Amino acid sequence: MAKKRKVNIRDLMGLRIISDPQISPSGRKVAFVHTTMDYDKDEYLSDIWIIELRTRKITQFTSGRGKDKHPRWSPNGQNMLFTSIPHVEKEEKKKSQLYVIPIEGGEARKLTDIEGGVESPRWSPDGKSILFISPIKTEKSEEEIKVIKRIQYKFNGRGFFPGFRKHVFSISVRGGKHRQITKGEFDVESAEWLPNSEAVVFISNIDDSADLTRVKQIYKADMRSGKVVQLTKEKHSISSLKPSPRGDVIAYVGHDFKRGLATNQDVWILPAEGGSSKNLTKDFDQDIGTKLSCDVRVSSPDLNPGWTSDSKSLYFTSTFGGIASLYNVNRDGTGIKAVVGYIDHSVEAWSIAETGMIAYITLGTTTPIELWLRSNNKSEQLTNLNKRWSDKLSLRNHERFEFKSSAGHFVEGWLMLPPQFDDEEKYPMIVEIHGGPRGAYGYSLMHEFQVLAAQGWVVVYINPYGSGGYYEDFQAGLPGHYGEQDYADIMEAVDHVLKKFNFIDEEKLGVTGGSYGGYMTNWIITHTDRFKAAVTQRSISNWMSFFGTSDIGWTFGRWEMEGIPWINEEKFLEKSPIKHVKNAKTPTLIIHSEEDHRCPMEQAEQFFTALKFLDVPTEFIRFPGEDHDLSRKGKPKNREQRLKHIIRWFKNYLE
Repeated sequence: MAKKRKVNIRDLMGLRIISDPQISPSGRKVAFVHTTMDYDKDEYLSDIWIIELRTRKITQFTSGRGKDKHPRWSPNGQNMLFTSIPHVEKEEKKKSQLYVIPIEGGEARKLTDIEGGVESPRWSPDGKSILFISPIKTEKSEEEIKVIKRIQYKFNGRGFFPGFRKHVFSISVRGGKHRQITKGEFDVESAEWLPNSEAVVFISNIDDSADLTRVKQIYKADMRSGKVVQLTKEKHSISSLKPSPRGDVIAYVGHDFKRGLATNQDVWILPAEGGSSKNLTKDFDQDIGTKLSCDVRVSSPDLNPGWTSDSKSLYFTSTFGGIASLYNVNRDGTGIKAVVGYIDHSVEAWSIAETGMIAYITLGTTTPIELWLRSNNKSEQLTNLNKRWSDKLSLRNHERFEFKSSAGHFVEGWLMLPPQFDDEEKYPMIVEIHGGPRGAYGYSLMHEFQVLAAQGWVVVYINPYGSGGYYEDFQAGLPGHYGEQDYADIMEAVDHVLKKFNFIDEEKLGVTGGSYGGYMTNWIITHTDRFKAAVTQRSISNWMSFFGTSDIGWTFGRWEMEGIPWINEEKFLEKSPIKHVKNAKTPTLIIHSEEDHRCPMEQAEQFFTALKFLDVPTEFIRFPGEDHDLSRKGKPKNREQRLKHIIRWFKNYLE
């Protein structure tokens, strides 16, 4: 057996990543998106692959474009739609368009050439039409000048969009001209057909003040007349919806803001004709969705909630204790049960056939994402595309630990040891802090952690107070109290592992994190000097300026700080690391993307200026063309450079 070697940065480029598994209506085949990284071209290549379940034969179904995504089976299983970016010269023309291809072979037909591109396509239940969402310009302006009238005029990953609105369109499967279904000064976030193929339901907020709130409603639009009717009564946050196959109710995922943005999402049902919503998971004290951090995934569309074909129950994912499981609940709210999901076998994405068979992909600490099938209460692995990748690498597992915090709750964490570990030696330790703040660490592969451990460092990561993946009280206690118990939990975690494990060198501690983790890194270095080096990434340093410059500042900032800056000035400043920066002594590397609209570049710029002014050893790494998702979706070479700078900084101060 060949000797395994340490994980290096370039190993990221060798992964074959599976996403968006779609089982056919008959349960005979599964389509999925297969993504690789082309280092020389510095891009991601994605195609549609299909596995035949009877023979287990895997074939590449689409090729040539390298940008194929979002496979969806036609209701009769004979055709497949997908989106792709056609080969065009001009960068601004590189928008996803809609294609349809016969399953038995033949050329894909391009159905659309729409300026804003195609998002979230859906077959009509009768198989005759396809709906999709696309941005459309509703206001004319000079080409080089941005005339901004809305408070929501930019978004991370999308950029600036003054004068644009997202609306629902449809097109015949035979092709021809697309037709706009919804119109007006509002944005459609998600849309689904009703079973009669004569109407669609969608998530939006058509009020003039919609940009100032996170409240969403469900509406119905008639396909012929375009008439729009509001179905929901409540003021909820709504993230996804799915009409029942029977057509009598609409299920959706959302919450009622009772604990602000930290409120657990629930599964609700709404009468198809409108009315009051019923909460099916009100006694299920867990949030909905897979919350686990992972830097070797390609995101899949959210399929929560999903109906069984008989309309009697629904499926959804939820994360608890570092594990994301698939659950089932009866439509009357009874009988919530976990279907599949356990340590190193978390459910990342899934789909269900009319037969009840479930195709899903998994997350594990030392295993890349692979495709599985759930049938007759048994799970079977369908792919092993990364076997050669895994076989050659010394992938490190982790050890779970927990401790009781000073506030009385238990904190869960994990510790990853370097290869060739010797418990008689002393090792530097890196503390990693997740984003969110309602993200979560757990049993999922983190290439970054593997690379850091391969440097000869112990890597520690916890889910401090305010993290997702536990009870609502745990995650909802953070807003208004940033830098308090979450900071205490991180510091107490360091104390705990130093006391429990004698192989950690307490004089060689490093800390890093991104987004909320970047905020906490900034908070830590302005409140203690126990860390000898820090790397802060895509961070918040000033809640006052964040409120007015972030793409979500006036909503997220208001809820998380429990106020607005010109009224609650003292709180916004007190919770800002920039207010306490005079205390900083820790050598700090700042990493930020120039097109980050979530935590804007100015957050990094002012923190860098302050640290330099105070003569704290500091460097500032700026990534042009990247946004808030650099560490997960950035260009391959930029992801490589990011990790190189992190390693360089820690080596300089910890070795």
